[in-house]
Amino acid sequence: MGVRTTVVGSWWLHPEMEKDLARHHAGHCSPQASEAILNRAAAKAIKEQRDLGLDEWTGGEYHTDNFILHMHKVITGLEIDKPQAADVFDYDDMTHARIVGKISAPNGLGYLEAFRREKKLPGGVKKAAVVAPYEVVVAGRDQMDSLTAQMPAITKIVNQELRAMADEGCANVQLDAPIFGGEVNMGMMTAQQAADLIAPCFEGVKAKKSLHFCNGNLRGRPISHALHCAPWVDILERLDGVIDIAAFEVKYFFQWIERDSFNRMPKKMQLAAGIVDEGSYWIESVQKIRERIADWARVVGEERLWVSPSCGFGRHPSRSIPVLRAKMENMVEAACTL
Repeated sequence: MGVRTTVVGSWWLHPEMEKDLARHHAGHCSPQASEAILNRAAAKAIKEQRDLGLDEWTGGEYHTDNFILHMHKVITGLEIDKPQAADVFDYDDMTHARIVGKISAPNGLGYLEAFRREKKLPGGVKKAAVVAPYEVVVAGRDQMDSLTAQMPAITKIVNQELRAMADEGCANVQLDAPIFGGEVNMGMMTAQQAADLIAPCFEGVKAKKSLHFCNGNLRGRPISHALHCAPWVDILERLDGVIDIAAFEVKYFFQWIERDSFNRMPKKMQLAAGIVDEGSYWIESVQKIRERIADWARVVGEERLWVSPSCGFGRHPSRSIPVLRAKMENMVEAACTL
C-alpha cells in the first residue's frame, strides 16, 4: 500500500510564461489577455501534476504574485509608504503600507475567481488555497493595534472566499497561514490565539478543509528563527472538528526529531507531511523519502498520511525546474513503492 501525494499550492514558473505573467501582474494586459495567459499557465501546471501521478493537484496559483506580494492591490484601507523593491531578495524588500482605513476586498481576493476559471480546464482542480488574515494584510503586518481592531472583518473576507470556493465545487480548500506557524514557533503568539483566529476562517465551509503551516520561504530562507513543528500540534488539538488535513512543513531535521509530538494530533485529522524540501537545491533520493514517509507513518498511521513538498514552488525561477521536477518524481515514486 502506498501513501497519497499532494502539493501545497503554487507550481513552478515556466520560462515561456515568465514575461507574460510579469506583464499581467504589472497590469499591462487587457482582461481578455490576462485570462488567456492565466489559463495557459494553469492548464500546463495541471497537466504536469497529473502526468507526474499526483493524487491531488492545483491550478498553480499563477494569479498570485510570488504568494502574497500582490495582496495590497486587492484590498482597501492601505496607503503605501514603501513600494516593493525591483528585486525582492529578502522580506524587507516587500511593499510596506500604513493602515489608514477600513480593510475590505470589494472584488474578493482573487482565489475564487481563479478557481472558477481553472475548474473548467482539462483535468480540473482538486485543491485550492486562500491566504490567512495576517497574510492578507502583510503590507501592514507591523501595525498590531489596527490589525486587531479589524481582524473580524479581515477574517470574514477570508471566510467568504473559502466558503464560496467550496460551494463552487472545490473538493479541498486550504488556508495558507505561515505567519501563524512562525509566530507560534517564536513565542509571539499562543496556540490558543492562533486557533481562535483560524477557526472562524472555516466557518460554514462545506468541503474538505486543510491548513498549511511552514516557517516561511523567500529565496530559500525562512522568516522564523525557530524551525519547529511540535508547537503546531497544540493548535491542531484546539482545531479538532474544524480542519481535516494538516499540510505542514516537516522538512527540517529538527522537525523530524519532533515527529512523536504528532501522536497528539486529533484522530480524525490527516497529515500532509511536507517532507520534500522545495527550498533546497539537493534532490532527495527515493530511499530517503521512503524512510521519512515510514517514520511519519509510524506516528500517525499510513491511512492518515499524505506526502507533499514542504511549500509551494511559485517563488522559484524557471531555472530551478529540473531540480524541482526531479524532487517530485522521486516523491511520487517513493510514495507509490513503499
